[in-house]
Amino acid sequence: MAGNANLAQAKAAHKRPMLSVSQQIERLKEKGLTYDLCDEAQAADILAKKNNYLRITSYRKLYERQMEGPNVGKYVNLDFGDLVAISSLDRQLREAFLTMTIDVEHFAKLKVLSQLEKEGEDGYAIVTDFYASLNHAGRNAIQGAMKVRGGEGERHDAYAGDLIAHHLQDMPVWVFLEVIDFGTFVDFYLFCAGRWHNDAMLQEHYALKSVKALRNATAHNHCILNGFTRAEARAGYTTPQAITDSLNAAGMPRTKARRAKLSNLRIAQMAATLYCLSTLCTSESAMARHARRLAAVHAAYEAHIDRYRLNSSFVSFFDFLFRLVDIWVPCGT
Repeated sequence: MAGNANLAQAKAAHKRPMLSVSQQIERLKEKGLTYDLCDEAQAADILAKKNNYLRITSYRKLYERQMEGPNVGKYVNLDFGDLVAISSLDRQLREAFLTMTIDVEHFAKLKVLSQLEKEGEDGYAIVTDFYASLNHAGRNAIQGAMKVRGGEGERHDAYAGDLIAHHLQDMPVWVFLEVIDFGTFVDFYLFCAGRWHNDAMLQEHYALKSVKALRNATAHNHCILNGFTRAEARAGYTTPQAITDSLNAAGMPRTKARRAKLSNLRIAQMAATLYCLSTLCTSESAMARHARRLAAVHAAYEAHIDRYRLNSSFVSFFDFLFRLVDIWVPCGT
């Protein structure tokens, strides 16, 4: 009995105690959600077995609330089925961009290797010079991590550890590129751009920073579409000139609407990824694969368009994203 009393006191001490599935459903009812597209029994099954309350309700921020009247504070035109559909759409978009960011990194590394040959690099000095360009802390962080991954014991990297250990004392660039993380590679890309006075690579470096951020988010399975709002985090940087030039050339002029959409951090990162893929990817089959995956995402969006049209802000963001897709990764690719 004492244990139950302590548990009750612990729950009461928190502002938001854990809710049972039935309580979650009732809480959403109180906030104005309906269960017409997805009944309560289906919603309970989804919340218990397929998705969690925090993730699926994160998409509520896409919808407006009543500002006055008896239903003030309640969501407008929002059914639990809408949250389910957007969650599924988000998963498909997340998977599409994860594979895209992986390919962008791959083809960016191939570009570096190709440029190395054109510049007459020997493949070893450039790694040494890159380390020398870093401050003491930055250099120690990379080299220290390499030693751990290539060393013995539990922290040995099962996939790249032997390769690192074999080349640790004298690592050529082709090995270096295989074993560094994306963040270090982006820094190395900037170093190469400066070393070779390559303005195109300098512009690509800025875009690759956004690709890295999106790769981290998608790899960690973070929600994306719940950020398609005007109030969401804004990009703290101007759109790289190479991207704006590409959009201008494709017939998307520099308008207030374009600036507003690209100021959304998530849209900005997706735009950078689409642009980098179109610029760096040299494989027609890879481009076709990404185009098909994005076309499938668009089809899933269109399947619920009648419901999405009740939310003009969400539709405007998604339609803008697919205008970018049409420019850089068209379905006819």
